[in-house]
Amino acid sequence: MPPRLRWLWVLLLLSCLDSFEPAGARPYAPPDAYHAWWAEIEACARLTGDLNAIAWYEVPGSRYACPGYSRGCAGWWRPPHTIYMAQASVKERRPVQHEMLHDLLQRSDHPPVFRTCGV
Repeated sequence: MPPRLRWLWVLLLLSCLDSFEPAGARPYAPPDAYHAWWAEIEACARLTGDLNAIAWYEVPGSRYACPGYSRGCAGWWRPPHTIYMAQASVKERRPVQHEMLHDLLQRSDHPPVFRTCGV
C-alpha cells in the first residue's frame, strides 16, 4: 500500500473516535427525582433500560458547545450510556428525560417518540 493511503486509513480511523466532552464536565450522582422521571419515560416509550448504567456529567452554565448545534446544548447523550447536562438543567424534568430517552433508544436522532412523550 502506498504511504499516502496508509495515512488516509489512519485519518479515517481517528475520525471515527468520539472525543466529545464539554469543558468543565464533572460527574454527579443522579438526584432521587431521576428514578421517577426514568420510570415515566420508560412507560411512555414502552421501553426498559438501566438508569444505573448511565454516567452523568454536569457542565457549568445553562448551555455549552456541542457538535451540530450553534446555540449550544442543555443536554447531550453519548453512546452507550453517558449524559452531559448543563448545570442549569440538572433539576429540570423535560431536558433530563429527553437525554434519558436517547439512552433508552440508543440513538442520537429524534424519532416521533420524542414528540409523543413531550420531550
